[in-house]
Amino acid sequence: MKLKYTLFIFCTLAVAFQSLRAQVSEVGKSDSNVRYVAGEGTYITLSKKDKFVFNINATLQPGFQLKSEDVEDVTTNSEQLSLNLVRLGLNFSAYDNRLTMAILSDFTGTTGILEGWIGIASKNKKYRLVFGERQTNTNNRLAMADERYASIMAPTISGKSNDGSIYGGLMQNFVSTTREGGLFFETNFSINKMRLYPSVSITTGEGQGFFDPVSNSGFKYGGRIDFMPLGDFIKNNAFISQDIYHEPKPKFAVGVADSYNVKTSNSIGAGNGTVSGIYDENGEAAFANYNKFVLDLIFKYNGFAFVGEYVDGSIHGKDLFTDTSGAVRLTPENASAKYSLGSAINLQSSYVTHDGWAVEGRYSYVKPEFDVATSIIQTQHWYTIGFNKYMINNALKFGINATYIDQNGAGQNKTTWINNLAVQISF
Repeated sequence: MKLKYTLFIFCTLAVAFQSLRAQVSEVGKSDSNVRYVAGEGTYITLSKKDKFVFNINATLQPGFQLKSEDVEDVTTNSEQLSLNLVRLGLNFSAYDNRLTMAILSDFTGTTGILEGWIGIASKNKKYRLVFGERQTNTNNRLAMADERYASIMAPTISGKSNDGSIYGGLMQNFVSTTREGGLFFETNFSINKMRLYPSVSITTGEGQGFFDPVSNSGFKYGGRIDFMPLGDFIKNNAFISQDIYHEPKPKFAVGVADSYNVKTSNSIGAGNGTVSGIYDENGEAAFANYNKFVLDLIFKYNGFAFVGEYVDGSIHGKDLFTDTSGAVRLTPENASAKYSLGSAINLQSSYVTHDGWAVEGRYSYVKPEFDVATSIIQTQHWYTIGFNKYMINNALKFGINATYIDQNGAGQNKTTWINNLAVQISF
């Protein structure tokens, strides 16, 4: 399956390049141009009137990880040399960005196509409708960020953060896939100098399993609003943890998001096939509804950045049982062994110098709704410090970071050290 996706990507790019060559030869030099921007890729512009723009970009990030885990006084050490990111993206826009399309491939994970979507915007750019698989709008702020600009560089799997070492305990426990397939509607407007960005979505509720539906499952309904009282950030700087663009004026944003996944077979409502042993009153297999609430904020000014995030996960549903006879009712406490129930906070601060040196510190706290040994969520404290060096318009980056995780409570007690070293180049 992965080979088929890979072949599809290369065939699509080949057709696109042939089409571009033909169009360039027809319109002539005066009506087209090719421009390379370090860190952003190659831009090919055709037709000044309709503004057809192709953008081709790629990212390569090799890395090395040392990990030490101590469980009940038994220590396990491991090493990992890997390609953390191998991404190839093709973006297209036309009619002054009113029509947009994108395909993003991931050659390091279990799915070849990470994103594939088409978007249509109104003439004044106030409204936009997107269909396909893309970055979801209901996760915490840093989970919605582009992985190429993650300040803590470390291995990921198909856009997932299963090891949690990129964005901390909040990501590991409440976020799996960062992409979802469905329909997204976005709008934006101003109140004086203040900016608001509301959005709503209806997705399959199965994360990146867009083409792997589960029977007896429902849709995921979500929404988010971002409020920027001091006006817009530079580019996508409101969703990048470090102030790599050095905001010349103070910028502040607050975001609130909520999602409700009907009959989800995934522990955090972002995948499929990981939950079983739940039945309705007729003894048929069933699932609970999963709700995730997010509150986050970010402040940036002249290289300094502060990010705060809060996530809460809960379940809902009536007449659900853990046996086919209907004798044992599903309660939030025994459901904590099947779904991620609890909350987490993430606090981090960083500073980037004008010549590209960056330092960052982060603390994450994870709290289970029920402190029992069977709960998926266990009490955890995460401490991270990282250093980065950005060069060539952020196209080249070196990063080193260390994370200490202390897990304690009713479940298994353990401590973990994770150390990462990585180099990233985007072109």
